[in-house]
Amino acid sequence: MKKFGIGQPLRRREDRRFLTGRGCYTDDIHLDGELVGLVLRAPFAHGRITELDVSEAAAAPGVKAVLTAATLKEMGVGNEIPCLAP
Repeated sequence: MKKFGIGQPLRRREDRRFLTGRGCYTDDIHLDGELVGLVLRAPFAHGRITELDVSEAAAAPGVKAVLTAATLKEMGVGNEIPCLAP
């Protein structure tokens, strides 16, 4: 009798394209006018940020916006994102 059901191996149909380097990932998709985001994290756990000057980053070539907890709060984004402490 042939085995079937939960826990049985399935033949994977996508393996060939990945093993031959022809897989497509979301990072491979580029759209006209797309922007790239970057998150900069503090080098110290539980540190207290007393001052934040983002003027140099904002003035860098190609930068469209620099978002901080303060600027997001001004935009109406707030406590629903707990990692954005003011």
